[in-house]
Amino acid sequence: MFPLLPRRTLLIGAAASTVAAALPARAAAAAPIRAIGFDGFPIFDPRGVAARVKAIVGDKGEAFAAQWSAKLFGYSWLETAAGRYRDFRTTAGAALRHTAAAMQVTLSDAERAALVGAYDALDVWPDVRPALETLRGAGIRLAFLSNLGADSLTANMRRNDIAHYFDPPLSTDRVSAFKPSPKAYAMALDAWDIPREQIGFAAFGGWDAVGATWFGYRTAWVNRFGVPAEPLGVEPAITSRGIEGVLALAGLA
Repeated sequence: MFPLLPRRTLLIGAAASTVAAALPARAAAAAPIRAIGFDGFPIFDPRGVAARVKAIVGDKGEAFAAQWSAKLFGYSWLETAAGRYRDFRTTAGAALRHTAAAMQVTLSDAERAALVGAYDALDVWPDVRPALETLRGAGIRLAFLSNLGADSLTANMRRNDIAHYFDPPLSTDRVSAFKPSPKAYAMALDAWDIPREQIGFAAFGGWDAVGATWFGYRTAWVNRFGVPAEPLGVEPAITSRGIEGVLALAGLA
């Protein structure tokens, strides 16, 4: 999660969606998927955050966005590894202050609030609504399983009028541990009381696809920007450029 991506990567992300890998035979023969947890960004387009950065920071915007993203990842994983936790908004704000100091960019309180607040004002990707309709029409339960706070997830769902498709969000605030902590992925087991093998997960980041697969979920990696896979000896069940991979995971495509 936390993607703020350079211009070249964003342009790659605009390419048409094509399934990159088919569902393995072992997954196709498994028990049917009854529920799917979503990271935020297979649904919400994070490029709005990068655009807000560029509008406020100016010529340094692209480099600033990349450094802020890297620092945000670093802080979230450091806190989780140390058994500590601050919510996404607080962690993003700390990473933003460090980035501004490191790059000698002066930001007002209002500008800092606007940058962190950009995570509450995201648009859905164009392929999302039909897919959600198909998934819910098949009786599959859906929820966000995300490092974003429940308030941010709710704001984005309401902004895009998609809240009716989802169960209450499973924010890592519930367990005080960011993904890829197993405590975070386990929220879906606790919320749904469904066997692990019948829960799917839709990841945006390759690291999240690895974490969810290690945890035991059948995972669709929605690799919107076509980035390389993490070479850690494990692969998601499906990799796709768009949300059609999630439909395939559920046996609906």
